[in-house]
Amino acid sequence: MDGELGDAAAAREQYAALVPVRERVQGREHPDTLTARANLAYWTGRAGDAVGARELCAALVPVRERVQGREHPDTLTARANLAYWTGRAGDAVGARELCAALLPVRARVLGAGHPATVTTREQLAHWTARARP
Repeated sequence: MDGELGDAAAAREQYAALVPVRERVQGREHPDTLTARANLAYWTGRAGDAVGARELCAALVPVRERVQGREHPDTLTARANLAYWTGRAGDAVGARELCAALLPVRARVLGAGHPATVTTREQLAHWTARARP
């Protein structure tokens, strides 16, 4: 993907074109389709549209929860991405709340020392610091 070469906008456009193809060929809830949607959200944010990335993540989380389960690692990653892009979109309080809700689940499912749990703990501290008046 062009994003790996530094062109986030091109990567976003490639995923924007790929998602409807995956939906048509594999189905809207196929794991590969969901991954393509997650990548579209990521590259949308990396291309400078944090609000768009947050909206894409917000739409993806309930699908992941329904299809893969509320505690599946991919669902937890989708929730973490929603928190991240919520904060990047200017809502530090919302990001803090999302991280605070996610942290105990990640700790229980993955373990307190798992890198994803550690990252969530760091993100919680980051957004907590920015949410203070």
